[in-house]
Amino acid sequence: MDHANRLSSIDVKRLNRLIIYRAILREDKVSRNDLAVSLGMSLPTVAQNVKELLDRGLIQEIGTMASTGGRKPSLIAPLAQARLALGLDITQNHISLAVVDLKGQILAHQRTQKKFVLSEDYFASVAARSSDFLATHLREPSALLGYGVAFPGIVSEDGLALLNSHMLNICEPQTIRPPFRIEAPTRLFNDAFAACLSENLDETPPANFFYLTLSNTVGGAQVINGKILKGANQRGGEVGHVSLFPDGKQCYCGGKGHYDSYGSALSLAAPAGGRLQDFFAQEAEGNAEFAAILDAYLKNLALLIVNLRMCLDCDIVLGGYVGGFLGPYLQRVRDAVSALDSFQDNADYVRLCRHKMESTAVGSALYFIDKFISEI
Repeated sequence: MDHANRLSSIDVKRLNRLIIYRAILREDKVSRNDLAVSLGMSLPTVAQNVKELLDRGLIQEIGTMASTGGRKPSLIAPLAQARLALGLDITQNHISLAVVDLKGQILAHQRTQKKFVLSEDYFASVAARSSDFLATHLREPSALLGYGVAFPGIVSEDGLALLNSHMLNICEPQTIRPPFRIEAPTRLFNDAFAACLSENLDETPPANFFYLTLSNTVGGAQVINGKILKGANQRGGEVGHVSLFPDGKQCYCGGKGHYDSYGSALSLAAPAGGRLQDFFAQEAEGNAEFAAILDAYLKNLALLIVNLRMCLDCDIVLGGYVGGFLGPYLQRVRDAVSALDSFQDNADYVRLCRHKMESTAVGSALYFIDKFISEI
């Protein structure tokens, strides 16, 4: 009984420390008194945990507040860059990198053209480029929490192997570990799963939603009660291969009429010479050809969304490369979805992703940030 009570006491202390640390991370600066009031904790509890966090180099004291009588309360602030994580998004034709700190802030991101080749030389090049990029921001090797590496394919449950990827022409499981210069844990992710992490780890995500990734490939991830549902074979959310149009366009996987053939970012970028931003810029300037292409794209998107809504009955979040450009067109999408929805006359359940830039790379890094904070 004493042993059980002692374990319970340890668990409570850890939970209090986690709650206090998360509260500090949400602020630029805060006093111990304000933390105690806002969290409903005693001042001694807050003070003890603040001391532990100070000793661990995760927060700092930055001065005092104005006095209201008596001793001036001291202010504390998070040391957001005390730990960092690096996320990589590897696609058929490019590599994206993102460095993320403990507040979930993107310190820097970079995208470079590089054609994928399954070879040691390719991953050595990726590792060297990543290390050079990281060196600008990393003060000491021990501050690096990990490398998250995302691919357009199915990843093993333990995050060690890429099981297959039609887009990258990988048919057999491949254990992948780029030779990074700085030692740190490495984990592989499905690209849509990683992008969903960037949404799901925000401060107040909805409990249930479907994250639709509209990038060079189309994917998705379903969140139920705050947890991402991976499926029995790690293929949960593969909506790019939902067949909307039997005997329609050829999909890169060999099937026909799959949504990916109609909804990938490539279907919009290709008419603009491969640059998605040029497509949307020219469409906004009145390019009639691009306007017609976008109209067809949004109608097909609405068809997929309403089918997802009928099956899942949850919010639909539009992300990926295209999701970052859909702000001016969101109401058009909602109107098109509403016209197909049998149960309600609006589609407010369709919304845009929170992270518009490199969400897949960011989500891959955020996995390690959240893991570290959760284990404080």
